[in-house]
This record gives sequence, structure tokens and C-alpha cells, in this order.
Amino acid sequence: MTKTDDETLYVISKKSCCGLLQLDLEQCCHVTKKGVKQVVENCTRLREINWLRCHKVVADVDFWMTMVFSRPSLRKIMAPSHFCPSDSKDLEIDIVI
Repeated sequence: MTKTDDETLYVISKKSCCGLLQLDLEQCCHVTKKGVKQVVENCTRLREINWLRCHKVVADVDFWMTMVFSRPSLRKIMAPSHFCPSDSKDLEIDIVI
């Protein structure tokens, strides 16, 4: 529930926190798919991300797969309830919806 937006996530991922392990974005209403993707791609040690109730993150299965495969360290994703990736049971990742 902060005013975190894509620009903030860009700064976090590029400069200050590239070694970030966990990121809680729950109810950050200004975050979009672009910002989440930026963090996942650039925070190479990221293990957990929470983007529950981030209503501007419109994610589809392609986004989900890109996120999972671009960041092998990612082990726990807490995604909005409107996002339901297919075949999630085949992934070795803890998906919390």
C-alpha cells in the first residue's frame, strides 16, 4: 500500500537493490506488468515476489512463463487472484494465489 510505481521499481532493479531476495508489492496500485518484469529480470537473486492486489498488473500465461524462466532463483510468487496460470502444477515453484 505504498506509492511505489514502475519508475521506483526501475531504480530498485538497476541501481540500489539488484541483490534483493524478497519484494512485497501487495496493494501497490501504481505498479504494472512492466515494473514487475523489470525487477524479475534485473534482480538476479530474487527468491520471492508478492504482487497481490496489484490491479494494474495484467498478466497472462506468457508473462508468467517469462517471469519463471528468466529468474531461476524465484521460488515463491504471490500473484493476484485474477491471475491463474495454466499447468502451474508442473512448475517447481510455490505459487500462492
